[in-house]
Parts: sequence; C-alpha cells; structure tokens
Amino acid sequence: MNQNKPKVLVIDDEADIRHLLTMTLIQMGLDVSSSKDLTDAKKQLSEEQFHFCLTDLKLPDGNGLDFVKYVRKQYPHMPIAVITAFGSTDNAIEAMKLGAFDFLAKPIDLSHLRQLLKHAFKYVDGKQVEPQAPFTFLAGRSEAINKLREKMVKIRGSQAPIVIEGEKGTEKERLAQILHEQSSRSDLAEVFLDCSSEDQEELEHLLFNKDEQHDCLLFQANNSTLILSNIQHLSIITQKKLLHAIEQKKFPIESEHSDKPMDIRIIICTEKPLIDYVHTNQLRDDLFFRLNVIQLKIPSITQRLSDLDTLIDSYLEELSDGKKISAVARDVLKNYEFPFNYRELENILEKACALSESDTIEASDLIMAQGDEIESTKPRQEQVKSGFSRGDLPLDQFIEKIEKAEIEKALNETRWNRTEAAKLLGITFRTIRYKMKKLGIE
Repeated sequence: MNQNKPKVLVIDDEADIRHLLTMTLIQMGLDVSSSKDLTDAKKQLSEEQFHFCLTDLKLPDGNGLDFVKYVRKQYPHMPIAVITAFGSTDNAIEAMKLGAFDFLAKPIDLSHLRQLLKHAFKYVDGKQVEPQAPFTFLAGRSEAINKLREKMVKIRGSQAPIVIEGEKGTEKERLAQILHEQSSRSDLAEVFLDCSSEDQEELEHLLFNKDEQHDCLLFQANNSTLILSNIQHLSIITQKKLLHAIEQKKFPIESEHSDKPMDIRIIICTEKPLIDYVHTNQLRDDLFFRLNVIQLKIPSITQRLSDLDTLIDSYLEELSDGKKISAVARDVLKNYEFPFNYRELENILEKACALSESDTIEASDLIMAQGDEIESTKPRQEQVKSGFSRGDLPLDQFIEKIEKAEIEKALNETRWNRTEAAKLLGITFRTIRYKMKKLGIE
C-alpha cells in the first residue's frame, strides 16, 4: 500500500461501475482496491488498513445494510458510504441510520463523489478525536446527558440529517452549532434560519432566491450546514422544493446556481417530535422521512436535577471570574421550575453576577421569571447599574441609546442569534434586523 495516499475500497458486482470508480479515484490521487462481493471485501479489510469504503447495497453474497453494520462494529473509524439505485432513498436513509457516512445514487455524479470524499478524509484526518470536556448545558453525569454525549460522539463521522428535539430554552441551536463545529464542514460557518421568524413567502425567498444583498440560504450553506428551526412553518410548496433540492443534491431550477452541485447537511431543531407535525398536516411525510435520520433529544433541567449543581458551577465558570454562590442561593435555584431551561439558568446567573457586590452570589441577587418576591428586592439597584441618564440628549436620541444597549444585551445573551434576541425583546426578526442596521450594530 502506498503510505502517502489514502486507501479506498470499492465494492460492486458490476465490473463497469467498479472500473469507472477505480479510474476516477486513481485520477484523484487515491490508492484504490476493488471487490466484486462481500466475502472478498471482508478479507481485504482484515489484511490492509483502508481509509474509506464505498459499497453497493445489492451484492451477490449479502446485504449492503448488514455490511454497514459490520464495518461500523469492526472498523469504527473508517467511513463507509453506500451506492443506491436511482430514486431508492429508503435504503440510503436506512444505511445512514445504521452508521453510513453518506450515500451516492446511480448514475453516480462524480462531483458528488469528490465532495463526499473531501468530507470523509477530513473526518479520518482528525474528526474522530475525542471532544473537549463538556461545558454549560452538556455538563453533568446523569444518565440522560451521558446518553446524549455518547450519541454525539457516535455521529461525528456522519453526513446524515439530524433532528434535535427539546423544550424551550434547551439550547437546541447551540447543540446544532457544536455538531457543525465537530464535523468535516467546520471550515465554513453554519447557516441558521428560524422558520417562525418570517411569513411563508419571505421564507421561500430566503431559502431559494438571491436578493440585492444576499445569496439564497441554500447557496450560503453549500459545503456547510443548514440549521432550520420550526420547519413546520414552511409552506407545503416550499417543503416540496426543499425536499427536491435535498434528494437531487441540486439547487432549484430558478436559482442562478442551478448548474452547481449542492452539498448541504441539514440539522432540524424542534420543540415537539416532527411526527406530530406530520399528523397535523404541517409537515410533508416524505420530507419527514428524508430528514428524520438521526434523532437527538436534549433533556430539560427537570429531567436531570442531579446535574443542577454541576450546571450552576459550569455557567458561573463561563460567566464570571471566580464568583461563588451561597448554599441558600443554590437552594433557591433547586426549588425553581426553570420553564425556559438552560437559557433561563444562564440568564439568571448572568444577572446575579452583575448585581452581586461581593464574590458570593446570594439569594437576593437572583432575579427569576417567576417569583415576584425575589425580583422586587432589586429594581432600584438594577436601574442604577444600567447607567442610563438622558442628560442633555434630545429624547429621540436618548431612546435610540437605550434601544441600542438593550438590543446589544439581548444579542450577547443569545450569542448573537438574532432570532432568539428578537424573542427576548418581544419584537419580530424583521424589526431587529431593521433596528440593527439603523443603529449601526454589527
């Protein structure tokens, strides 16, 4: 084996396809071996180290899906992709659920093959490295969060769509960002769209059409990750266009990019199981089956109360320089319901760090969304700390000053997620976008 070239194993019982793939991969500078059946393929895998495997699903001596399971168990760090018949997405989806890296449909598009290999070798070159120690909402030792972290490790080498389910404030979008950052697509920024932030016509425009300032979101996300929240708000027609683009791996015909291959990984964030939206006719069943390949569920705080102390310490470590929290304040948090979960816990602790005049956060420093008796102890102090004084400013300029400060605060609290910041401020996405431009917030 040439030690300087990645080694690829191609498995297909059709000699013409084996030859085409072998010649193409050699021209790409790869070291290639081929096999016409699974028996020989297993023998080659046991004798040599391969960096990638590409197999047909229908073979004379076995089922390709069973072979995917075999490879994932015996060679967990080697990506395997499958070749499927044209239009046979069911088998492709099943293969990805079993751990296949990705799939190619016949007739094989060589540009798609090149993109697939690019991501596969990025993964082989280091994406299987263990992640850094868990932080903030992923911290803890409860069974629920351990299962989530273990599944995150297992799927790092996949290009399959992911559905992240969780209650309000469970940091679904942040988890989607982490998954993107750990993927082979992390060289490019992820693209995010909350489908509840615009009307249906605007959503279709954002996804598929170029305007004076921006490319469509599908093109912006090419070779990267598209994160969609609340997908049930897309119109049925838009859902059909999205499904067609995903399955054909092509931009819509009306796009000026229609001649370019589309290579996007999609992550869906949802508060309810996607199947619920299928039952209420808000989501196409064919789009559901195409996207619902890998499922991750983020537990709420109430589902992992044994982790609350760890979560508190994790957020304090991120938010402050050495601030501690008193036992009484901890008890207050332990008796709180956290209707908005991790985002609310972070918000409470961030405010407490700002309000506390000592190195220890006390119960009186905690401002909850529920519990007026705690909140009422701080209004004057909080007002003084805000630092707003009109002075000689005209009223309209003073209002703009307050607006800018509050928008920047909301953006910082949501890690500059404009959709979430708009929700915190009780305004629409369009309004926050307009005000950011008007007030020069970048």
